Amino acid sequence: MRKNKRSYGEESYWKTSTDVMAGVLLVILLIVMLLLLYLSQIHQGESTYMNTYDTLDTFNGVNETQPTTYLDNNDGTDSDHPYRDSSGGGGGVPNPGEDNPDTGKEDEGHDKTAVFVTVVDEETGNVIKKEGILFELYADKNAVGGLQTLHTYYPDKVEYKQYQTTKNGTFYLPEKIPRGWYSFHNLVAPEGYGLAENFDFEVNESLDWPDPFLVKIPLSPSKNRIYIRCVDADTKEKIPAQAYDVFAAENIVTLDGTMRYKSGQKVGTITCDANGFGASEKLYLGKYYLSQTVTAPYYARYLSRIDAEVKLTNNENEAIIVQCNKTRAEFRLTDEYSGNPVKGAVYSVTDKESMTTGENGNIVITDLDKDKTYTVKLESVPEPYMISADALSFSVDKDGLISGESSPVYEQTAYMTRLSVDVKDIIFKNSISGVDLTLYDSRDAEADVWNAYGEERVIEGLVPGPYYLVVGDNESDRTKIDVKDTAQMQRSETYIWTLWDTILVIASVVLFAIVVFMIIRLIRYRRKKKANAQQKDSIEKE
Repeated sequence: MRKNKRSYGEESYWKTSTDVMAGVLLVILLIVMLLLLYLSQIHQGESTYMNTYDTLDTFNGVNETQPTTYLDNNDGTDSDHPYRDSSGGGGGVPNPGEDNPDTGKEDEGHDKTAVFVTVVDEETGNVIKKEGILFELYADKNAVGGLQTLHTYYPDKVEYKQYQTTKNGTFYLPEKIPRGWYSFHNLVAPEGYGLAENFDFEVNESLDWPDPFLVKIPLSPSKNRIYIRCVDADTKEKIPAQAYDVFAAENIVTLDGTMRYKSGQKVGTITCDANGFGASEKLYLGKYYLSQTVTAPYYARYLSRIDAEVKLTNNENEAIIVQCNKTRAEFRLTDEYSGNPVKGAVYSVTDKESMTTGENGNIVITDLDKDKTYTVKLESVPEPYMISADALSFSVDKDGLISGESSPVYEQTAYMTRLSVDVKDIIFKNSISGVDLTLYDSRDAEADVWNAYGEERVIEGLVPGPYYLVVGDNESDRTKIDVKDTAQMQRSETYIWTLWDTILVIASVVLFAIVVFMIIRLIRYRRKKKANAQQKDSIEKE
């Protein structure tokens, strides 16, 4: 080691060591100061970021391009900040297939502005909280300028040409942009909203992330109409002059959280033209139902609820077909006993021509005026029927309904007398055959003549009163039968003596005689045998 010399020529052994130590201390102090400065910058940056995020949905920007009411949306997450999610955190969508080189470039432009975008409902100004609403940014009005490509630089450089909203309906542009005119072009709109028109805005000042330039892009909620066409349910002819009220079938709520219509709320009317065609006002997308309020002459109000749904695809060619019924009253005439339809019966109807029942035994009365009462009377029935139905009245109300129905059916009956005649033999109780039978009325006129064929005979349409049944030619032997005025089957059974009855009696007598004869012979035989036995015993004793 070289020795330092003092001023008077003597060397110092400590001077070199002291200088080295001082230099080391200065270097250490400088490193500490730089470290403190670095830590201070990190702390300041984190504080700035958190302040920015915490005010994303609550601050009121001074450069808003659209006046509106901004919703409070603090939910404790940090998904809206551009540097927390490099895969689209600021709303940016990375270009597919591109590398993300880490260039280390920082956005240091002092004449640039941070931009924060909010998507709002055009009618309410409320934020549309929907993820994935997609935009492009152009450097001119009406999106005619160049497509803007922006970047994020940490931890890797990522390039963006599309920008999408987070779940809060907002996004930052990934980096600050220079002053000038710009235009957002909407690529994808949320369900229930149409694509926004190109949204032009001017950046005319330099703002940083804590207080960015606020752009509010309005989207218009989608609407459409309900289309209907009214036709006659039977003829399919068009029915004019009908009207319907439109009601919400559910709560209609758009994505901005606004209750547009409450369930059951009346939201409009539909009036049909001369061709039976009608359309509602433009309504928000959702489910609705129609209730008829005005009916055409002679038609009844449509009682069922008509369900409808407003979609973007609704069009006139797919109108709901409403099949309307004319007010009608049907009268059915049947046989009171058999239930079979009665053809050829004649009805009289108020203010209408007489009507005759057809094969189905019915008449249908249509073209009925509203607020009017009609009387229907059964005037005549085909022979041998008799009328058992009284005249009937019904009223048509202002809605074309009869007792709350559009097509009521009235059941009526007619009847005839029915007599069942059966002739049986006395002993066997079987229906006889091969015998002529004649039925006379009270004036000795023949009411019916037939030959018994082993079954009962049903005679219809006899006038109520006394009748007489004659078997064969024995006019003196008559069986009286009273026919009553009733729809029920009346039965008469007559018993006569037949050849087979005679044969059976004779055979029975002969058989009885034989049996009696045999019994007598048996008794005599036994008595004779007993006498012989007694005689034999007497001889033996002697």
